[in-house]
Amino acid sequence: MSPALRTTILATLAVVAAGLVWWATGRQHNIQNLWTLLASLIPFVLAAETIASLQPSWFRRGRLVEICALGAFVVVFCFLVPKIFAAALDDDFNRLYSWMRILVPLLILCLALMLRLGGAIPAVTRRVSYAGILIMLSGLEDLAFQLLRGKPLADRWDWADHMTVRLGHVASRNEAMAFIVVHLLLAGAIVLLPDRFWQRIGDGLRRRSGSARQRPASVRERAADRTR
Repeated sequence: MSPALRTTILATLAVVAAGLVWWATGRQHNIQNLWTLLASLIPFVLAAETIASLQPSWFRRGRLVEICALGAFVVVFCFLVPKIFAAALDDDFNRLYSWMRILVPLLILCLALMLRLGGAIPAVTRRVSYAGILIMLSGLEDLAFQLLRGKPLADRWDWADHMTVRLGHVASRNEAMAFIVVHLLLAGAIVLLPDRFWQRIGDGLRRRSGSARQRPASVRERAADRTR
């Protein structure tokens, strides 16, 4: 499979997955269960792999790099920012929080995209994407919010749905601290993984796509063997 076709397939799957998740959960402002959380991560993973599969050489004509960078900015500035302002003006915290859950992964992907178009190897974009989403899911911003307010940390983190659905109950203060530390350690481990680890993942994806194309021939060969 050619790199261009592989990128096109990944991008198409990412868009379709994002559409399905939005159709299924777009009106829900809270994370209902673990499956909802996992489903919402599928478009992110597909988009991250799309970015990793891009070839910077495709964007060296004209001003495509600049257009991609400004296009990403326009999506954030002219769509998500107004949505967040509208939710804030309506004093609708749940709707505001749901838009922030879209904004942050998009910013992570924008960073990964700019790195890739700037010439970073796929391993770098994967590290930034997957370490970034782990930092987001850690609850670090919930801790920072409480610390910046200058108030004692809450005994029960009942607003942190991303913790509740994975723990199976509302996190206590100590559980939330442990939850954050574990995620940050995992993010650090991803950053430290060597290039060859990510290279093997990319090679595995390419081998699977190649074997899928060769499978019909192998099936015919086995059928022919059985008839001999």
